[in-house]
Amino acid sequence: MVAQSPANAAPAETGDDEDTPLGRYHASWGRLNKLMRRGVSWSGGERNAAFVRSAEGDLDLVDAAPVLGLDHADDGRAAARIDIDFDGDEDLVVTSRTGPRARILANRWAGGNATLGVRFVGTRSNPEGAGAVVFATPLTEGESPPNELVRPGVTQRRSRAIGSGFLAQSSEWQRFAFPRSQDTDVAPQVHLRVRWPGANGGTVEDFGVVESGRSYVLVEGSSAARAATRPSPVVHEPGALVPAAADDSARMRIVLPAPVPVPSLDARTRAGESARLFGVTPQGARGAGRPVVLVAWDSSDPEAIDRLGDLGALSTAATANRVGLLALDVSAEGTADSLRDGAARLAAAGWTGEVVGATAEAAIVLRELVAWRFDRTDPPVGPWSLIVDAEGRLAVLRVGPWAENELTLDLNVLRVPLEQRPIVSTLYPGQWVNPPGEADLGGLRSRLADLGVDATVREIDLARVSTISLDGADVQIKRGQAQLERGDLLGALERFDAAIERAPKNVLGHRARAYTLHLLQRYDDAYAAWTEALRLEPADVSTRGNRALTAVAAGDVDEARADLEVLRQSANPEAPIVVAVQRALELVDGEGGGK
Repeated sequence: MVAQSPANAAPAETGDDEDTPLGRYHASWGRLNKLMRRGVSWSGGERNAAFVRSAEGDLDLVDAAPVLGLDHADDGRAAARIDIDFDGDEDLVVTSRTGPRARILANRWAGGNATLGVRFVGTRSNPEGAGAVVFATPLTEGESPPNELVRPGVTQRRSRAIGSGFLAQSSEWQRFAFPRSQDTDVAPQVHLRVRWPGANGGTVEDFGVVESGRSYVLVEGSSAARAATRPSPVVHEPGALVPAAADDSARMRIVLPAPVPVPSLDARTRAGESARLFGVTPQGARGAGRPVVLVAWDSSDPEAIDRLGDLGALSTAATANRVGLLALDVSAEGTADSLRDGAARLAAAGWTGEVVGATAEAAIVLRELVAWRFDRTDPPVGPWSLIVDAEGRLAVLRVGPWAENELTLDLNVLRVPLEQRPIVSTLYPGQWVNPPGEADLGGLRSRLADLGVDATVREIDLARVSTISLDGADVQIKRGQAQLERGDLLGALERFDAAIERAPKNVLGHRARAYTLHLLQRYDDAYAAWTEALRLEPADVSTRGNRALTAVAAGDVDEARADLEVLRQSANPEAPIVVAVQRALELVDGEGGGK
């Protein structure tokens, strides 16, 4: 069973040797992952379930997924409840391993009940109101609020929980539904009380009577429900499904969050001589001393030249930026004559770079490298273009034809420092908590070992036996993070100071130092550290938000308000860091503090 770690593996058993329990364990996981990348279901196509009570007051549950449209056959991973369109009822966001990565399932139930939403803001307990319980009692027309906290069979309750599901967190809004009057179809008024978390069961606060059909914010200690502003409506308009290209040759481009050392690629020149491109060693990748664009193409394909796109524009841009150009023919029929013929065809299309032919093993290595980076069993249909930095590390991977000005976009990536490379590799804003350094070739090694490419496997094994400098800034930051997790704040601060001394422009080091100073309640020093990090990366929302929180802690609310104003103009107003700063300032205003 691969789902159980081997209990009888000796400590010395490492690697991928299938003659040992640990080796068989690793090999079995590798085969499972290959099947899952092909879309095979982990759970055997078992459909999702949604359980509801069978009757009022009955604890028997029935699976209502088929009638609710929730019984997808995907390997579901997580589900979160959220009123995404703010219409009063809860919708679902579901993620899946083998189906669409995320589904938004809009609730369109037309039962006619009146809904009510509440959100907690803690002041004395905790900012999120975690653990608070709201009691909602609907009132008949003209009825006074009850004295008792719970009216059996009538009062509904909801509690605020943190961590409400596997790989998911549902909305902080608590939702209720109440039947309307059968005679007048009027939505009832609702009496709200909240038991806040605390010692001896916490305190109960009365928030009075509110109208159903609306949403309210309940701030601890205010004793008044504040009506929430309805956000702009979200419109769900299904679009037409666009089928994937039949030949899988659509243009694609990925920026790698961590550069990948390119293993040795053996090749033949047009003169029949042997050549070795790139390579990995224990000292690191072996590059050409300048960026190189390696274009892998198949000269036996009569449409190969057309598939490469505007080679003239690519060649002109490469010359202007002193970038090496290398066309690698991966054709299985790559003879000396076909290589020379291919070079002539490339030159006629505007190509000015070198032209070489890949050996059979080099073609396999390149194929698996591309498939591995795209996280696929097989690579997409070529041509493939690898943008390799001066040190011999793959930074950008393209599939399909080149167009004018595209090389400039890729070269801009190479100019981004490695610690910031993850930021430009994704469409989503924010920061990586633990940015990767240089990518490990272990996944590629497993692929090549299965195919018997022994020479490259040995090269990767030797390269992975590398030494690291304990004085490097990145190592100092990682050691500081470990000390931070152990609660050794002063030790962590010493490491972060050492990292900044070695790399003064390391943004992550400045952020980590600022965070540690804040924990040490050295707010003035922390504010200065956040300011330095912001100077190095002015557009970072998280850094500006944390600086504002430090300013609040230091009592300088004017600086915090200035940062909040910038955040409101440059970031999503609902972003967690923006909301946190706003709440912190609201608390200070409520207490009459600040300067």
